[in-house]
Amino acid sequence: MRESTQTMSKLFSVVFDTISAMDDREIDLLIRGRATLHIVEKGTSRKAAPIDDSCLDDAISETAQMLNAAESREFAADLLASIDQPRKKDFLLLLAKSCGVRVESRDSIARIERKLVENVVGVRLDSEAIRKVAF
Repeated sequence: MRESTQTMSKLFSVVFDTISAMDDREIDLLIRGRATLHIVEKGTSRKAAPIDDSCLDDAISETAQMLNAAESREFAADLLASIDQPRKKDFLLLLAKSCGVRVESRDSIARIERKLVENVVGVRLDSEAIRKVAF
């Protein structure tokens, strides 16, 4: 019985340490049942799992709304630079798709960010400037 108690104590300690290292968004996804924890043996190589669109829908739509509302290219660039996702390029590819911006998988993160800024914010700002001058 004592060995079982010590094992459980060690297990709870490891679980606590793992959860303590998570950010608020990851914890929220776990609580809502939209994410799971997986055990990967140390020292083994494992291909990253495909990104789960359903877990990121809220973050993508919120980011797209903020990008559409950006009042300057600089603000939009700062917004995209501040994205803190473990797989940022995959996130940006999904964001570009939701905004209707054509990007390629071989594009770098910086190039995707530039395309998003110019095609979402830049085009709108240029159009607004032309309309102000014309009328």
